[in-house]
Amino acid sequence: MDRGIRSENRINQFVIDGEVVILGVDGVSDFDCAAAGKHNDEVQFYAFDAPSADGDDLRALPLSPRKTKLARLLDRRPETLRRHN
Repeated sequence: MDRGIRSENRINQFVIDGEVVILGVDGVSDFDCAAAGKHNDEVQFYAFDAPSADGDDLRALPLSPRKTKLARLLDRRPETLRRHN
């Protein structure tokens, strides 16, 4: 399919940059708890960026359009996958 007319809603492969976190009772990320692996059922993934989509390296683009693409990718995300603004 010609890349010029490919639907923006149909991305088959992508890379998401983010961080796996476990939030403490104060709502702050607890790195030691995440590293210990004791509370894996509480792990959340905070996504920051989408540096690649369908084989296109997007890192040369400004962060704003990459975050827009990330928002579209995660539009129907599971509850444990969060977008960090």
